[in-house]
Amino acid sequence: MDSPLAQIDFDLSALLNSIECGAAVTIPGIDYVRTLVHGEVLHFAVSQRRDVIQNVHRRGHFYEEKELALIRSVLPVGGVFLDIGANVGNHAIYVAKFLHAARVVAIEPNPEACRYLIANVLMNGLERKFDLKRLGVGLSDEPGQGFSLAVPPTNMGGAQMKHDGGALRVEKGDDLLEGISPNFVKIDVEGMEMKVLSGLSKTINRSRPALLVEVDNENADAFHSWAELNAYKVRARNRRYRSNENFLLVPRRRRAIVTELAGGSR
Repeated sequence: MDSPLAQIDFDLSALLNSIECGAAVTIPGIDYVRTLVHGEVLHFAVSQRRDVIQNVHRRGHFYEEKELALIRSVLPVGGVFLDIGANVGNHAIYVAKFLHAARVVAIEPNPEACRYLIANVLMNGLERKFDLKRLGVGLSDEPGQGFSLAVPPTNMGGAQMKHDGGALRVEKGDDLLEGISPNFVKIDVEGMEMKVLSGLSKTINRSRPALLVEVDNENADAFHSWAELNAYKVRARNRRYRSNENFLLVPRRRRAIVTELAGGSR
């Protein structure tokens, strides 16, 4: 049976401090599977029996392989990968292990998801590639407190933030990520994607990264308007669920932008 967060003896801040100091750490309540992916040994934390993503991991596979292929198509070797809504680290682990990223910055507000993410990082010996300092906080267009998470019983990755007096907080991405210049940004935030994009305006304008964004149907028009305004084009798209769709965006070439502003095309 899955263990509710309230019954887990787990202090996220203390665990992160121990990792940073190089101390021995234990993560309670973690079961794992050992598998081979692309000929390399990999471990997945899989304690939650009903979770859809962990059930894929339990069978020895990564989740959302089409989306992982989209990342592989544009992320440069040695690049910086920013994972907003990292959940248990499915995409981040793949990028660090198989796409040879130099740095993976993980953002995830759910402490229970962070527990699995950290376990996956440590079990696979990837802690030197990961920046875990920003775990336990969400992103939005402005800082705020009093948030909680509504977590579906079979999909921890589908957790939605609610502003209802909870103990979680959100930060504006540009403030939390000052000094970081990502080559690729993945955004999977269950309906908050437009607020997250708004809060990342300086980071995106400075770095011009490729973007993989899960967009709820109700935000589709606003998302395409944002892409046009910020000189991004859709390279690929993939719909896994009826309620949302994943878009791979790449920045337009600056020459094309100048041509459009001049009132025509060549």
